[in-house]
Amino acid sequence: MQFTITLTLLAATLAAGADIARTTGNNCSGNKIICKGIQENNCCKLGANTRQVFYSLPDNSRGNAFSGGNCDGNFFSFRNEKKAERCITFSNPVNAGRWLVGLGKRGESLDGGESEQCVEPNAASFELDGETHEVEIPEGKAAEVESWMENGEWEKLTGLKRV
Repeated sequence: MQFTITLTLLAATLAAGADIARTTGNNCSGNKIICKGIQENNCCKLGANTRQVFYSLPDNSRGNAFSGGNCDGNFFSFRNEKKAERCITFSNPVNAGRWLVGLGKRGESLDGGESEQCVEPNAASFELDGETHEVEIPEGKAAEVESWMENGEWEKLTGLKRV
């Protein structure tokens, strides 16, 4: 019985996924383009080069960032022992990110190999009139929604379904 409960809790934790986002401001502030609830080993295409990535990760995990938009090219990795929201600054621009379960073993490659699949951001967060709004990005519309944010097309953004 104890084993079943533990296994169920572990499965629920992993099923929840993580969040990976590109932000517009320093220290991961400002508007965000988010892969919300992204599952382990899926690649989040961040859409543009950035040096800072926001991660919300579960316990006992590690985050990766890549110079290529399909989780390829040069990679950077960090360990995350406790569930946390972290703003990671990279020395070189990155264009994609993902997360993996486990901290990795000494001598083991931390990049985790090839990603299972690449996904576009599915949520956006922005400030309007002192209030934070988080909306769903319709499938295949990440670049369009991002351009609305860059151009201040708030009416279009507020017309999207709230998260």
